[in-house]
Amino acid sequence: MLLLAALSHPALAGPILRNGGFDKELTPWTCEEGKIVPDPDKKENSLLEINLDGGIFGLGQKIKWPANKKELTLSFRVKASVATEQSPVQWRLRISDKEENSALVAGATIKKSGEWLIVTQVIKRPESEPASMMLESNRGEGILWIDDVELK
Repeated sequence: MLLLAALSHPALAGPILRNGGFDKELTPWTCEEGKIVPDPDKKENSLLEINLDGGIFGLGQKIKWPANKKELTLSFRVKASVATEQSPVQWRLRISDKEENSALVAGATIKKSGEWLIVTQVIKRPESEPASMMLESNRGEGILWIDDVELK
């Protein structure tokens, strides 16, 4: 009985997202446009490199949003090879339910090239039961590097 109580305690639960550091492999993420590469600044670290083809990418994973949480904080670091005020790279966070109905819950634009940005945004729980998340874009060019993705 003590083991069951320990397993159900929220503080002891695992992270909502797995492999947010892209440690040598993409699994359990899906991202057709991405591949795991050494960090251009720290070769001992691996991260996700995304080739923006027409500004589009989708990085997704199944999630289990804790029932007792009304909001979570999304954080990650990102760097764009080609981004300016006039031609930014857009990112958005989409949360989907089991029926694949989705809601955009966060987003911003990257307006500087070659500089790591730390993104932190609080997101509110959608009304339908969250089942997956997708970090995506529909605008921008060049390459994106993403690492240290967390949802907590």
